[in-house]
Amino acid sequence: MRVTNLIHALQRSAAGGLLVAGLAVAALPTGALAAELKLGVDLSLTGGTDDFGRGARMGIEMAVKEYNDKGGYKGKPVELVMYDDETKPAKGVENLTRLITRDRVFTVIGPANSGVALAMIDIAQKQKMPLMVPLPTSEPIIGRYAGEAKHYIYRVTLNDGIQTQFMIDYIKRKGIKRVGLMHDSTGWGQSGRETAVRLLKEAGIPLTGEPQVFDQNDTDMTAQLSKLRDANVEFIVSYSLAPAGVQIAKSMQKIGMKTPWSGTWGVLAPNFLKLGGKEAAEGVMGVTSYTIDHSDKAKAFHARVEATYKDVGDFFPVTTAQAYDAARLVLKALDKVGPDPVKIRDAIEAIDDYNEAVTKMHPRPFTKENHEALGADTGFLAVWRDGKVYRVTD
Repeated sequence: MRVTNLIHALQRSAAGGLLVAGLAVAALPTGALAAELKLGVDLSLTGGTDDFGRGARMGIEMAVKEYNDKGGYKGKPVELVMYDDETKPAKGVENLTRLITRDRVFTVIGPANSGVALAMIDIAQKQKMPLMVPLPTSEPIIGRYAGEAKHYIYRVTLNDGIQTQFMIDYIKRKGIKRVGLMHDSTGWGQSGRETAVRLLKEAGIPLTGEPQVFDQNDTDMTAQLSKLRDANVEFIVSYSLAPAGVQIAKSMQKIGMKTPWSGTWGVLAPNFLKLGGKEAAEGVMGVTSYTIDHSDKAKAFHARVEATYKDVGDFFPVTTAQAYDAARLVLKALDKVGPDPVKIRDAIEAIDDYNEAVTKMHPRPFTKENHEALGADTGFLAVWRDGKVYRVTD
């Protein structure tokens, strides 16, 4: 199958993301293609995680502009080639295929969504194309190829295991014994359930009741929450993006349920407050690697973001910061080895002097054994209080 025919087939396909990814991997030639001075980006600029994608776009654009303003690579500017995957795995596969075969990029940054990422990683690995993942948190994104001699997938966000562990640490500090679980029906939600069940078991905390599943577009969670209330849960761990998280909070209000709960970092997004209001958000917890005031570098970066995007309105600062660091790391590798995907992969792994991170990242973000830039010592549990996000200190 020719590459052009493959792309047309992907455009017409209504199949699931993993199936589409498998077809694409089978059809493409093995190995890296010659690259140009182009940095590829795939993000959800529309669809269910568009707020994540729009925030990440700002960080990537800022990093590339700063790099080019300083002279680019040997006096030549890096061209940014960006596509919208619409939060659809098949579209992400199509975009990645185009970036590799038509645009001939030297690295790809993205996507913004775990389901899309899981559909893309097989192609990136087979084609020896570095994929710098700035936002998706599902553990298998890195775990699937962790045993390979050359692993082409890197991540700059807290994975679900790390995030869930912060929640469990809080549960243990509070002496909570009865923990319930809620998750959405997507591949990310299913992966999150497996992660939570495993870590709770390792912590000696049995799950109370059955995990409660909901659709991302559900507008009433009272049935699921009533079951957890009847099971006398003392705390709820949730895998939900902000819109569904708002429905959890509102459904709790509807049935008078005051059980504390925490989601992963998505519930700290500005649209959680926008959609739910202060009353619904109050007390809801989530995990993050970044707040706009956690360091002098973070404060300075946030000021630059606001100055650059004066009319952007509300945005999710952690997505912008993580994507900015992700792009800076890729460009740092480019400086060392030039626009060669295989060499870029090696150079990313060897970086040991990244001292300008705006997130809580170590100077050596990656090693051969570890492709997770943000670890257990780089995040923290945060909570909504009076419409603002604060670090949990108790």
